Amino acid sequence: MHGGANQAHGAYFCSPFGPRGRSSGERLDLYAYPRSGRCHGRVGAAGIRFSGAGQVRKIVHYLRESVRKYGAAATLHNIECRVVNKIAHFQILKGMTVRLRDVNDPRFFEAQGLDARFVGEDELAKFAHDGIHQLSVDFLRKTRARGDRCYALFEGEKLAAYGWYSDLPTPIDEHLVLHFDRAWTYMYNGYTVPAYRGKRLHAVGMCRALRAFTEEGKKGLISCVASNNFSSLNSVTRMGYRIFGAVYMFRAGSHSFTYATKRCRDYGFWVESPDPGATWIRQNA
Repeated sequence: MHGGANQAHGAYFCSPFGPRGRSSGERLDLYAYPRSGRCHGRVGAAGIRFSGAGQVRKIVHYLRESVRKYGAAATLHNIECRVVNKIAHFQILKGMTVRLRDVNDPRFFEAQGLDARFVGEDELAKFAHDGIHQLSVDFLRKTRARGDRCYALFEGEKLAAYGWYSDLPTPIDEHLVLHFDRAWTYMYNGYTVPAYRGKRLHAVGMCRALRAFTEEGKKGLISCVASNNFSSLNSVTRMGYRIFGAVYMFRAGSHSFTYATKRCRDYGFWVESPDPGATWIRQNA
């Protein structure tokens, strides 16, 4: 993925089990928005906060940069998402897959002298208390219970980047569970430590894990990105991911609704709410 625009060397895929820590600018939280340009103060109609002329200038700059980078339609879509989320939880997830043959740049498989491998909970546990690696003991316990696997890159004893992989329906927050065809492996919660950003480590980790899972007989990786996370969408498509459809999710109180586009059916890709008493409608059309 890309960073800084290189930020996609961090996590842009949906996180299970709810938030594991504060966003560093590289993590995709399901109901979060791009942090740059976010201000404090009065909330305007677009969900952007105002506090004096200086803050207004920042907002204008943010909007101009967004239009320059992603276009007017994408910027308007982001504002629309912000407005709706002032009332209820709303999100559109873009479903995507990548096969080994889709990755055309061999540099995405180069670990740049780092040790790249699958790693167990015991080895990761020592990084769960420093706040730098966005890991927690509770998160590691849950992933171990599910049998999820972590592919990580190390520089000596230092953990530089990691990503998680699952064969099971996976929680994307405390209310929603993502289902997918188990012929694919679901990738989620990629993260790069700030000191190592800008080196494509997130993409490198994914591509090397993709190669490993392909050798195990999987078709490839399947994942999702929020529709208004434009930098991430640009990054994943450059790496080789192909978007196949979208899931629309709306939740207000105990009532939930999800709609999966037609192509999602081909990948067994849909989201449900296990909450007791929730009104949940799943549609594929």
